[in-house]
Amino acid sequence: MFTLRAAVMWTVNDFPAYAMVSGWSTKGYMACPVCKEDVTSGWHAGKVCYLGHQRWLPWDHEWREKDKEFDENTERRLRPREWSGDEILEQLNRLDFAPFGKTVSRTRPSTHLNWTHKPMFFELPYWSKLKLRHNLDVLHVEKNVFDTLVGTILDIEGKTKDTIKARLDLERMGIRRGLWMNRDSDKARRDLAFFSMKPNDKKEFLKFVSSVKFPDGYASNIARCVNVDGGKFTGLKSHDCHVFMQRLLPMGIRHLLSEDVVKPIM
Repeated sequence: MFTLRAAVMWTVNDFPAYAMVSGWSTKGYMACPVCKEDVTSGWHAGKVCYLGHQRWLPWDHEWREKDKEFDENTERRLRPREWSGDEILEQLNRLDFAPFGKTVSRTRPSTHLNWTHKPMFFELPYWSKLKLRHNLDVLHVEKNVFDTLVGTILDIEGKTKDTIKARLDLERMGIRRGLWMNRDSDKARRDLAFFSMKPNDKKEFLKFVSSVKFPDGYASNIARCVNVDGGKFTGLKSHDCHVFMQRLLPMGIRHLLSEDVVKPIM
């Protein structure tokens, strides 16, 4: 006989589940559980968008000075400060949360910021002392990043983030003039962006991907997921997206897109 002891070291989950385990809502203008109230967000292209990502870069990084490539402002702010577990627990203890139930009103006071409840993990005496309490499932995140990034590079309808709404929003904000809608008399059209491949380049890229062979067990047959004529991918699993992002994408785009596009991706 022996006494078995266990400890919860951290959680691993996707981003929506982060709200359940951390107590901080991952929706709205303060959805970032790291930045908290110091987040930079706004309503753009019909949805809440989060800006100011250059502040996470090192203080002397060259992209902090590139105002034209972002929002016409050089970034002088430091990254948001990191809250300790004790600070979070102290704040949660000061707040009153409504009990769970379908009939209970969920309107939060402004003093609650984006806190929805006090997580039960804080009942553990050591939880507030942990440096890392919650982890995001990389495969979930990488699959979403793959769909967005590749969909935008290949200008796939329904997948690209370079939409008419996004172009009009840039125009409304007065930034990135080269990406504004092209207006001829009474018509407006969305020209192909500099970060998207031309039709011939897209076909060359897809042919390259369909020709790649991997060792047994390294990845599935990605070539079967390539639709060269349709200009898109179908049926890729999370691990396939991981291999694609890490191995194929850097090699496939380096000679098809400009250095200003390739460098941030690689």
